[in-house]
Amino acid sequence: MSEPVPPSAARQGRRRVLRPAVLIPVASMAILSVVDLTVPRSVHLGPLLAVAPALTAASAGPATTAAVGVLAVVLQFLLGLAREETDTPNTAVQVAAVALISLALVLYSRARTRRESELARVRAMAEATNDVLLRPPPARLGPLRLGSEYRAAGDIAQIGGDLYGVVRTREGTRLLIGDVRGKGLDALDDTALLLGAFRSASHLGLSLPALAAHLDAALVWSNEQKGAAEDFATALLADVPDAGEDVLLLSCGHPPAYVLRADGPEALEAARPAPPLGLAALDPDAWAVERHAFRPGETLLLYTDGVIEARDEKGTFYPLAERLPLFAGQDGDRLARWVVDDVVRHTHDRLADDAALLCAYRGGGPARG
Repeated sequence: MSEPVPPSAARQGRRRVLRPAVLIPVASMAILSVVDLTVPRSVHLGPLLAVAPALTAASAGPATTAAVGVLAVVLQFLLGLAREETDTPNTAVQVAAVALISLALVLYSRARTRRESELARVRAMAEATNDVLLRPPPARLGPLRLGSEYRAAGDIAQIGGDLYGVVRTREGTRLLIGDVRGKGLDALDDTALLLGAFRSASHLGLSLPALAAHLDAALVWSNEQKGAAEDFATALLADVPDAGEDVLLLSCGHPPAYVLRADGPEALEAARPAPPLGLAALDPDAWAVERHAFRPGETLLLYTDGVIEARDEKGTFYPLAERLPLFAGQDGDRLARWVVDDVVRHTHDRLADDAALLCAYRGGGPARG
């Protein structure tokens, strides 16, 4: 958890924001006033003073905007006084126009700051809920070294829906990663449901197909309770036995896992993926388990589509397969963090969707550099 920001530091941050929000508009008004007094009397630049509160309203609060607006009105009146035109309708109209525009900008600034505060509260609540739901896995379970990383989207409307979980079974370690349809706080309900069903079923000794059916039934039940017939979740289930050198995978419409081997990463594409959870009725016999080699010294990587669908400013998707060799030899926790950091850099810190990643390094291999 991040450390609280001292009040003095918060005040200094606000001052840094307010300085340009005030200095630039005030400087612009000063320049306009000087120019207005030097141009021919037939040219009136005073109404342009309304630009100053407009600039302020874009980044400052209503009080600061009001102060700049009052200053603009006063300067407009003083310009008329300097031109000896205070008794003309033209000056009165100009003063009234600047005053009305400033008032409208104060109201806009008030609405903007309220919306920003509300979005900040919702975002904080969503991220806090995700922190509770997406508990980091233990550093070690059996022969596995585990790591996870979750990064929220930059847009509040895109937060929520990614999930992962790790539990121990009688034979080894079971992993889940998934992505619930929809975003925002509504998706967190289904996220909590699926993670709860996954964890509570860990002691039942269910096979992967039985577990997938259990999760599907939970989501179908949730849809019935909410009256939502189309909510679903992609998911990838993995069983890693303590004994042996393989991994069992069951894909429910989720992006394929990767295994980082000595000769490079290998995508474990599902030959016959099942429908997403909540939609199993489309193909009730599709729970197909596939076995892949997963040897000591190798790393299994599960991720959500927010990783591979992250784009840069040119619209180029993040090239996960090309980037993975750069992280070879890293354990689970460091690999997860480095990959997600790399995704964020690819988007220039503008993630359009949540990104979650779960890694499992199988120990017992050759020493790593």
